[in-house]
Amino acid sequence: MGGLREQAGALGSVLDRRWSVIKYAVTSRAIVLVLGTISNAIINDYDASTSLVLSDASSGVESVLRALAHVFVRWDSFYFLHIADAGYVHEQEHAFFPLLPLLMRFVASTVLAPLAGWVDRRIVLAMAGLIISNVSFVLAAATLYQLGCATLRNERLAYVAALLFVAAPASAFMSAIYTESLFAWLVFAALLLIARQRYVWAALCLSASGLCRSNGILYAGFFVWDLVVCSDAWRGRHYVALAVRAARAMILVAISTLGFVAFQAYGRRMFCQQQAEATAVSRPYCSSALSTVYSFVQAEYWDVGFLKYYTVRQLPNFALAAPMVALSLAGLYTYAAYDPLRIATLGWRQRRAVSGVVVPLETAFFRRELLPHVYLWALLLSVAMTTMHVQVVTRFFSSVPVMFWFAAHAVTSGSWWQQRVAVGYFVAYGLAGVVLFSNFFPPA
Repeated sequence: MGGLREQAGALGSVLDRRWSVIKYAVTSRAIVLVLGTISNAIINDYDASTSLVLSDASSGVESVLRALAHVFVRWDSFYFLHIADAGYVHEQEHAFFPLLPLLMRFVASTVLAPLAGWVDRRIVLAMAGLIISNVSFVLAAATLYQLGCATLRNERLAYVAALLFVAAPASAFMSAIYTESLFAWLVFAALLLIARQRYVWAALCLSASGLCRSNGILYAGFFVWDLVVCSDAWRGRHYVALAVRAARAMILVAISTLGFVAFQAYGRRMFCQQQAEATAVSRPYCSSALSTVYSFVQAEYWDVGFLKYYTVRQLPNFALAAPMVALSLAGLYTYAAYDPLRIATLGWRQRRAVSGVVVPLETAFFRRELLPHVYLWALLLSVAMTTMHVQVVTRFFSSVPVMFWFAAHAVTSGSWWQQRVAVGYFVAYGLAGVVLFSNFFPPA
């Protein structure tokens, strides 16, 4: 009976903490919306483009909704709003994936259907986008907490990590009409399902994430890690069983990439057919199976490419990215230094094992189960530093669980100055970002 009471108490504690995370997530989104609205009312916009996109209000309700939309329709939100309204018209719009616009249309035509006829369609779509992003953020926070409990085996560290996610440095983007919150929720859900060995559902979540952001396909590697790299068949030399698991992993990987592949096929069919009819110069993605519309658009319209961002005029953007880069380097070094042999051998050999149903707080971050997360973190950091617009690394890492786990480790197990630096960075950068974003100031 005593054991049952302890289990019931532990379950109750987890449920209480999850509701606590949800409460704080909802509160944080309210703060972001209020702070953005107030700062937008006080500070003049750096750019007045939003006024050209959103129609003038003709009623009291429309005026209130337009004022809220005016705060968060910024930068990339223009593209998502236009795609939701008119579909993919221009080639450069294929840098933005279709899941969010499709959901915006769905919410606008269902949940927000009573607004039709009273409020301009674009304002309704903007409201739908804000609802999707903010609800997704709350779901992502709760899911990250559950994922932390399953992976870290330490409920307190999982809770602190979820709270740090709630105060994420990319707070403005997590509430705006961007894919960050939706993508984070899908990825966290997929990783949680993988941890629970519900692989097919996880693959479907990742397939949906591939309709949201291109880096969703990278998370498919967790199937290979879980089913092949970590298989006990290696020790027993059961090669037939290993081959079966490898085949299963490949099927799951294929399912996971379906969303991304389908979107690229759609773009190829749409634009290559138009170019053929117009006898225009063919794009590379029309003649090469290895080229995608997405990679071409990123290079052609946004000048994305290896080391292209390394110019003197981009130094301010490197400065903006520096805190997240420093945090990532510190996290990677801390994990690797704990057991270099484990890092070098894919975890097949290790000098310092951390296991148990419940893991001490100070060592939870060093569990072997975090190894694939650390490898992916290192890969994403190298891509961000060499190929992407480096200032987006802050919001790019909003879907990387291990980054929040390390930040939580620094807060709970580090020195007093590490705690203050970590918490101060998350809160200050996030609040400052809301003020800048709501008034159309960089970084975007």
